[in-house]
Amino acid sequence: MARALACYIGLLRVMRSPRWKRLLRANPGWLREAQELETPLREVLTQGDGCSHGLLLLQRKRLEVLARKRLSHFTRRGGASLAEVLGRLETLLSEPQPQPPGHEEPVLLEGHQGWRHLLSWPGTWIFVLLAVTNRYGLERFGRPVPLLVAGGALALYFHLRCTGRFWLTSKRLMWQPRFGEPVQVSLASISSGGISALPAWGEVRVEGDRTLTVRHVGHAGLLASLLDLYRQSPFAGAVDGTPRVREVSVLPAWRAPEDARPGQRAEPGVAVLRPGYAAFLPAEGCAEVFRGLAGPGAQKPEVDVTVELLVEHLRLLSEAEFDVRVRQAVLDSRGELWHADEVRSGPALGSGRVYRLGARGIGVELRLDAAQAEATHRIMRRWAARDPSHPPLAPSPA
Repeated sequence: MARALACYIGLLRVMRSPRWKRLLRANPGWLREAQELETPLREVLTQGDGCSHGLLLLQRKRLEVLARKRLSHFTRRGGASLAEVLGRLETLLSEPQPQPPGHEEPVLLEGHQGWRHLLSWPGTWIFVLLAVTNRYGLERFGRPVPLLVAGGALALYFHLRCTGRFWLTSKRLMWQPRFGEPVQVSLASISSGGISALPAWGEVRVEGDRTLTVRHVGHAGLLASLLDLYRQSPFAGAVDGTPRVREVSVLPAWRAPEDARPGQRAEPGVAVLRPGYAAFLPAEGCAEVFRGLAGPGAQKPEVDVTVELLVEHLRLLSEAEFDVRVRQAVLDSRGELWHADEVRSGPALGSGRVYRLGARGIGVELRLDAAQAEATHRIMRRWAARDPSHPPLAPSPA
C-alpha cells in the first residue's frame, strides 16, 4: 500500500505539470509500475478498511480522473478501468511523432492558418466588442495603452497557439501547430458521424483513432467533404493520390434540347468525354453525386465542392471503377449518358472553341480550353473511327 500510494502521488504530480507528455515519455516506467500494482492492490483493498485505505482510494480516484482527462487529448476511446487507461496512455506516448508527407505520399489538400485568418478567430470579435463598448472611457480618460497592450497580447496568443498547417493524404490527416506536437488521424479509423465542421469559423473536428481539431484555416468546408469521401470505399485504400485515368476530357458544358426555343436558358454542368462514351453531369446535381460517392449519411457538401472537382478525384480510381462511378453519378444527378456510337458531334460554333454534341434530341455545348483541347480532339477522333457515319470533325481551335 505504501508503494502504491507513493506511485499515485508521484504520477499525479507529473500529470498535473504542463510538461506532462515530455516527462512521461522520458520515464515510461511510472505508468508501467502503476499498471502492475492494479491487480495486487484490488485484493488488498477488498480485505480491510481504514484511514490508509481511504487515503489510497482517494489518490487512486484522483489519478483515474486526471488520466482519463489526459487521454482525451489523444482520443475519445478510453478504457474501462484505470489499468486500461494507463496502458492506452503508455502506448500513445511511445508512438513516434508523425512527420509531414514526403514526395512518396501525394497530398490531396493542404492549408495553413496565418494572419489572414485572424478575423475568423472569436477572440478578435470579443476584443472589438470590448473596444467599442469602452470607447466612451477611452475618449474621457485618454488612456488607450491598456487596450493596445490587450490587443497585442491577443495577437501574440493567436500567433503562438492558433496558427498551424494541415495536410490531407489518401490515408491520413495531419495537423501541425506552430508550437506544440503534431497530431494525425487515420482516415480508415473515422466512423460515420466522426466529422463535424464549422466552415464559417474555419474549424473541422475529426474523431478516429485520435481526436484532431483543425482550427481557423481556409478550405474547411472542402476539407470536411474530402474526409467524408476518402474515409470509405471506393477511395479508402484504393488510391495513391496520382491520377490513373488519363484518357478523359472534363469540360464545362451546357445542356439544352436541340430544338430549344430562342432565349431558352441552357443548364450548366460538366461534360465527361471518354473513348467509349460521353456524359453530362448538371452542376445542380453536385449534392446527389457527392452522396452517391460518400454514402447517404454524409453531410451536404460545401460550396467549395463542385461536380468538376468530384470528377477530378474520381480520376484517382482505376479506369473500370471510374466508368462505373460516372455512370452512377449520371443516374444520381439526372444527367445524360451517350455511348460512343450514339454521339453526333457538330461543328465548332462562334470563335471555334465551342462544340455541340448529343443524341436523342438532347444537345450539349462544350467550351474547350487550351489544356483540354488535345485530349478532346483525340477522343472525338476515336469516336469517328468507331462509326464512319460521324460528320467530319471541326478543326482544332488555335
